[in-house]
Amino acid sequence: MFDTKNCPLYEKLSRGEPLSQSEKELLADIVREEIKFLLRNQILPTPKNYERWFYIFCNLVASGQKLEDSVLMEFYNSIYKEESDLVNIKIDLKHTAQVLSDIIAELQKSLKESYEQASIKEQRITELQKKEEAREDFVTSILLELLMLVRDLKHQNEIFLKKVEAQQKIINELKSKLETVEAEANLDPLTDLFNRRSLERALEEFFSLCKYSKMTFSLILIDLDDFKYVNDNYGHHVGDLVLAKVAKVLRTNMRAKDIVGRWGGDEFVAIMPNTDLENAKKIVERLKSQLEKMEILAEGRRFKVSISAGVVQCGENFQSWLDMIKEADRLMYEDKKKKAL
Repeated sequence: MFDTKNCPLYEKLSRGEPLSQSEKELLADIVREEIKFLLRNQILPTPKNYERWFYIFCNLVASGQKLEDSVLMEFYNSIYKEESDLVNIKIDLKHTAQVLSDIIAELQKSLKESYEQASIKEQRITELQKKEEAREDFVTSILLELLMLVRDLKHQNEIFLKKVEAQQKIINELKSKLETVEAEANLDPLTDLFNRRSLERALEEFFSLCKYSKMTFSLILIDLDDFKYVNDNYGHHVGDLVLAKVAKVLRTNMRAKDIVGRWGGDEFVAIMPNTDLENAKKIVERLKSQLEKMEILAEGRRFKVSISAGVVQCGENFQSWLDMIKEADRLMYEDKKKKAL
């Protein structure tokens, strides 16, 4: 196995130091190999996965070794079996990928400028050569030699520019694939809302902001009423139809900045940044009103959909986002009990 401290580039990136041309090329190799590996092995490209695998590929590329995917997987598991102090991840690889794209864009611009300058110089020297043909043999000789050098430089630039453009195309394709994979990994396939994993990550981040920067947010936990009856009497295909229609109502009536997702089963969660409890409750009432107007047609029968909801606002009374979920769940069941009376 390779030395896990064999990548000076990693430390340089961590310190935010400028990179030399050779280091930029090495960075491109590392990111390219890592992205191909993640896609090939269907590894979810989350920020944490980006960071961890970048560390491994940084050392791998720097060592010049070629290892089988299975060996890399074993090595990954050995490093991250526990949250050890071996790796102090500080690099945001999405930012690094953007830096890489910027580097290539700047390089393309520089090469095109060099190509244009070389063309101008080639034309001027050719004209000068014609005017001075017989007058100064030694000057003519120097000009001819210089002309050959300029033409060679122009030719090399053309080749290199084509290679850079080809690499840029590959990187753009990989970035597009990664965006698609990441989007699919974050969404619930039935409702096209965020899935539970995405909601948990968002809740963790928002709760941290609430705790340390005093940015508040409210949380709504929604549960469909009598959903078990729908599944039992009309079948799961009708139940899926109901979930999809409710999801559409949620998307339509929530604000663009709100995060809405399927928590599981017939439960939904909405995260509303910079929203106090009173305004969050108003949104819930609007949702209930919209859903009451909706009718589902299935098996030749029409039936209505209603929801119960619990609403909480982040504050000092909560120690974690899990506490918020628990309290919202309790309030949601209280709301459901009121309807049964």
